[in-house]
Amino acid sequence: MAEQQMGLIRDSIFEPSTLDDFPIRITVATGAQAYIYHWHDAVEILYGLEGCTTVGIMDRPYQLQESDILVIGAGENHCLFPSDYRARRLVVMVEPSFLFGQKAFAEDRQCFQQIEKHSALWSPESKEKVRDCLSAIYREYYRQEKGWKEHIFGQLMLLASIALRELPKTEPKRRPQQDDVLRQILAYLSEHYLEQLTLESCAASLGFNPSYLSSLFKQKTGASFHQYLLNLRLNKAEWLLAHSEIPVALVAEESGFASDKTFYRVFREKYGISPTRYRKERQH
Repeated sequence: MAEQQMGLIRDSIFEPSTLDDFPIRITVATGAQAYIYHWHDAVEILYGLEGCTTVGIMDRPYQLQESDILVIGAGENHCLFPSDYRARRLVVMVEPSFLFGQKAFAEDRQCFQQIEKHSALWSPESKEKVRDCLSAIYREYYRQEKGWKEHIFGQLMLLASIALRELPKTEPKRRPQQDDVLRQILAYLSEHYLEQLTLESCAASLGFNPSYLSSLFKQKTGASFHQYLLNLRLNKAEWLLAHSEIPVALVAEESGFASDKTFYRVFREKYGISPTRYRKERQH
């Protein structure tokens, strides 16, 4: 039902897509595609298509059911918990600078951070308007007819207007100092995860005690430092397997794994199949 409302073509877009000169990304993700705690500069809007997905934002869990909408502001720590593989969600991501880069709009840059995130707290009329915008964005992005970029930009600005005028607001919260530390750690991992990195070397580079870093990381993300690092490397390997022809052994090396044996073992543990089998299924 939710897919019919959105006008989605089933199975039409499953890989994250982006254009170098057009900073918006759209994908349809499944419950099998979970992400441990992370943050990015983009605003992320989720629309529930099927089943239920649990999303953690700033240490608070939200349930994304069919036809629900959830807005994750730029820079907000969040994660997606594993769920039924049949659960599906539409993901729309956009860089705030794309919308608010000009001085005239800069004061509204935080509009998506200042609202109630879950559509259950919105009025039915406002939810319907946001759903219509997302549906139009999806259709234009998929068809890419003449003027599609301009149409999408207009719909995104309309979303910002709805957020400013209609969606209920939340009280601004002071970010704990621990969140700033976590941001440092996540940023460092994003930059160095392909290197032979350890908890100790990361702590030394950032000037933290290893025990403190490990405890804080587990507390804030729900995953160990080692688990998070493995996930970053597996995501890189997954992309290389699906989008390149380089040998699997080189995929392991390019993804930061010290050995083929380790790569094969952890890949099978996460995906249930070998890297070679995964590549065949994704490329055909």
